[in-house]
Amino acid sequence: MSYSLIIPIYNEENSLPTLLKKLNNLPENIEIIIIDDGSNDESSVILNNKFLRIKILKNIKNFGKGYSIKRGIKHATNKNVILMDGDLEINIDDIPKLIKQFINNSNNVIVGTRWSKKSSWEYNINSLGNYFINFLFNKLYDSNLSDILCCVKIMNKNLFESLSIKSNGFGIEAETMAKLLLKKIEIKEVNINYKRRTKKQGKKLRLSDSWNIIFIIFKLKLIQLN
Repeated sequence: MSYSLIIPIYNEENSLPTLLKKLNNLPENIEIIIIDDGSNDESSVILNNKFLRIKILKNIKNFGKGYSIKRGIKHATNKNVILMDGDLEINIDDIPKLIKQFINNSNNVIVGTRWSKKSSWEYNINSLGNYFINFLFNKLYDSNLSDILCCVKIMNKNLFESLSIKSNGFGIEAETMAKLLLKKIEIKEVNINYKRRTKKQGKKLRLSDSWNIIFIIFKLKLIQLN
């Protein structure tokens, strides 16, 4: 079975060398597509080197994570897609484990979780924001997911396209999860290795993104009720 790995990046000059090295160690049945979302640091220079097994797409400006993922999906040539950020908060080495879970679970949707349902949360503003959004989502959608904003997902390409994702920014995570549940798609959570970055280290998510995510969660639920 083959897969297309979709990785959007924006201003990741510090993490890119390590990312590319790790990607090069992945099995050959994984097509790798990196979307440079209008970076204005040295990311484009690094990606201009010849990487034989990596397809590089370049946005003319910073359109957003969701836009970049949707563009990457259009260029994917395999039946199944893996979605993952390129900031190294998530360990690329977890991909084979996630693929194994995908196969063992009859190719239903696999999503990563940074926290198990029994684990304790770090008490900082980012973790509390994640907790609140996750709690709100579960209440509205009658679900029991532990981490709806995790960037790691494996699913059938046609299934993703059938969701008709509208979000061009960080809201793509919540929109994807909501629409999967509304379609009554089985979702399997798998614990992954996670190392949070600080804003100084390149963390991109802002408070305004959180409000937009909450808006999307309510909007899709209201559409369902109507």
